[in-house]
Amino acid sequence: MRISILGAGAMGAALTIPYSEKNEVLLWGTEFDVPILEKLLRSEEHPRINAKVRADRILMPEEIEEALNADVIVLAISTEGVLSIFGRISDLIKDQAIISVTKGLAEINGEVYTIPEALWNEREDLKERIAAITGPSIAREVANKLPTHVVYSSVNSELLKTLKDSLETNYYRIKTSTDIIGCEMTSALKNVYSIAIAWISGVESRRNVTLNNLKGILVTQTLREISEIVKAMGGDEKTPYDLSGIGDIIATFRGGRNGMLGELLGRGYSTEEALKELERRGVGVVEGYVNAKRAYKLVENLDKKGKIRLEDLKLLNVINSVLYEGMSVDEALDIVF
Repeated sequence: MRISILGAGAMGAALTIPYSEKNEVLLWGTEFDVPILEKLLRSEEHPRINAKVRADRILMPEEIEEALNADVIVLAISTEGVLSIFGRISDLIKDQAIISVTKGLAEINGEVYTIPEALWNEREDLKERIAAITGPSIAREVANKLPTHVVYSSVNSELLKTLKDSLETNYYRIKTSTDIIGCEMTSALKNVYSIAIAWISGVESRRNVTLNNLKGILVTQTLREISEIVKAMGGDEKTPYDLSGIGDIIATFRGGRNGMLGELLGRGYSTEEALKELERRGVGVVEGYVNAKRAYKLVENLDKKGKIRLEDLKLLNVINSVLYEGMSVDEALDIVF
């Protein structure tokens, strides 16, 4: 198949490696990706994954129509940009399958949705042709062919079989699930909760102590709360206990950007100071920070509908307070414990 990846960030670039094993691969970048695209056109390594991409063609922003000449379109755009890009290409999509890599939540007219739901709102006829990727998947590890096992979810089981057959390799394994709402909600929320789990590493460093017991408490509370939210959304409450949840949580708080933010907060940085430090390090968008406020609003809306009780989600409440209301991590941990 011809696979066209939209977005030349870390994950978009990393996916060219496994996808190119059996397929022709195009990599298109946005206006913000131009410096990276220029490096790739000179056959240099991608700066965020320290590896060379394996794309048959590198396409510049103005070549977006050429990028849509494919069997499968992969949306590897940040949460903040994915709906804008999709809006540009929506009318040009014909019979292609769509894979969403974006892990997050979108707010539309006061309601909060997973990314696939937001795409369905734009083009309801695409529902059977949209799949999403969740699970433990650090881009640099994917690019270096290190063991990765992810979940592809969709309402269409036949689409999932086709994608698994075409995209799976011996190092990039694919599990399939028809619980796309549960997988996507779990994945979006684990980014948010991973910030809190990573607080512990920062506190340990600041206090020169080991807090494995407390870390275990936060992981357990995280899974309990995400499971309750997924159930309220109509997903499978067991999904958070699989690759999309606990598997990805371990990868994220130990090696991802959300974990980096959480550790800085645990060290005593304010949210503003932590975000500036990550910017100084060249770290891209921290999806958990972007989505925390939306997650809180989502649960507020579910509470109003009588599907869940926001006050019972202690960890989500203190995450919101630390990120947006100036609460210290120490205060937050006292409340949760």
